[in-house]
Amino acid sequence: MRSMFQSFRTKPEFMGVVLLLIVTLLNMLVQQESFFKASNFANIFANNTPLVILTMAQCIVLISGNIDISTGITMSLVNVFCVMVPEQNPEFPVGLAFLIGFLLAVIVGFINGLLVGYFRIPPMLATYGMSYVVMGFSLLISDRPQGRIDKWIRLLYRETVLGVPVSLLAIAACILLWLYMKKRPGVKEIYALGGNEKNTYLTGISTTRATIRAYLISGFFVGFAGVLWTAMLSSSNPISGEIKTLESVAAALLGGTLISGGWGSMICGALGALFLSLVNNSVTYLFIRLLPQMIPGFSVPSYYQDFTAQIIILTGIIVTIIVSKKARATMGRAMRLDASKNAGIGEEGMADASRHAEKDS
Repeated sequence: MRSMFQSFRTKPEFMGVVLLLIVTLLNMLVQQESFFKASNFANIFANNTPLVILTMAQCIVLISGNIDISTGITMSLVNVFCVMVPEQNPEFPVGLAFLIGFLLAVIVGFINGLLVGYFRIPPMLATYGMSYVVMGFSLLISDRPQGRIDKWIRLLYRETVLGVPVSLLAIAACILLWLYMKKRPGVKEIYALGGNEKNTYLTGISTTRATIRAYLISGFFVGFAGVLWTAMLSSSNPISGEIKTLESVAAALLGGTLISGGWGSMICGALGALFLSLVNNSVTYLFIRLLPQMIPGFSVPSYYQDFTAQIIILTGIIVTIIVSKKARATMGRAMRLDASKNAGIGEEGMADASRHAEKDS
């Protein structure tokens, strides 16, 4: 058991699991029996599943050593296309509109990959510019919040299957897809790219192809998040997803993914996004319901609530980054030691090699 725990401590998901357990206990203490209601869990997943999947999309780009700050607004592009095209053209099939909206996100991801991987534009600059291009297209389709999707889509999103919310099943499907993809050579190349781009290139792996692949996978998940975002909102909003970009980056870091690349997983993204959601849930309940019951006349401006939540989130990010860096360093030392043993080099020889490498650098 102890060896299993020690092994788990070196996994990227370790701090995400720890933080999620802590914030779950916090919610249990604050909300007590209200937290365990099936309706509460259904609302938590229904309101936060798009962010969870968006964070998973952000994670694969961060693992590659890049970043994508156009994900949130791309999710809004999917939203306005899915809602407004069928509404402005009643004969246009709703299912086809959702499919095209999904593909738009994949195309945006592919273009981002070309800009970063092929044209070598810094990822922050490339995706920042792309976010304004995407926003322009969104505003051309719908310049304000408007429209309404078919009622059955909204009801289907909030439906349950054998007592399990459809939104939770969507997260589970994405995690299963990730577990399959993680074993594929293409995703391993993305990890190698994020770990050390120069060494990856020297081994014969196309860094351009790996970068494009990372953004393409991200676009796939952003498109799915946009479809679910549409089902959740039940209407179109051309800019509502913009704030979700930074939230997805923060959630990815909270889950254990390093912004430096080569460390993390999409599961880290799901854990971090759920932590973020539960923190906001517990703080909202604390300020709106619990404290007014305990202190008659208690009332503070809403920014105190936001300040408290952000302090908790910032603390979680700092702790997670520190622990994740240590875990990555430990894993790196273990891998180098295994390699030295296989090559017949002792620990002293490995230390000498490390010292020589430090002097050379």
